[in-house]
Amino acid sequence: MIEAKLENVAVAGDGNQFLVLLKTADDDILPIVIGPLEAMSIAAGRAKESAPRPMTHDLLLSILGLLDVKVKRVEITDLTEGTFYAKLILDNRGIEFEVDSRPSDALALIARTDAPLFVAESVIDQAALSDFGSSGGVEA
Repeated sequence: MIEAKLENVAVAGDGNQFLVLLKTADDDILPIVIGPLEAMSIAAGRAKESAPRPMTHDLLLSILGLLDVKVKRVEITDLTEGTFYAKLILDNRGIEFEVDSRPSDALALIARTDAPLFVAESVIDQAALSDFGSSGGVEA
């Protein structure tokens, strides 16, 4: 696994698609296509904005907190037939749990926490851009 950072959320194509951009220490960029609602949630989390009422990802973090569960890390584990796969690694009093997640939902959670992000080397090899000007990215 390679550590990465949530670098940015960008509009793609005709404005109806969005990309979340992940960046590794080697400056590889991993673009993942996400939906508009997920893009708004990630952007709000990164900006530390709060809505008058809890958004879905804020609600989930509130519930996890009440149960004394912390997001320990997020792992983007696989890329199969154009679809990225991710896992939330949760900690409850020293016991770790893995939960299958869409990458966009997992990234919306870490945008609101200090949890680290890791990407499988095989995913980096398949989808990362060394030259940001290249086209690429696949569905999340």
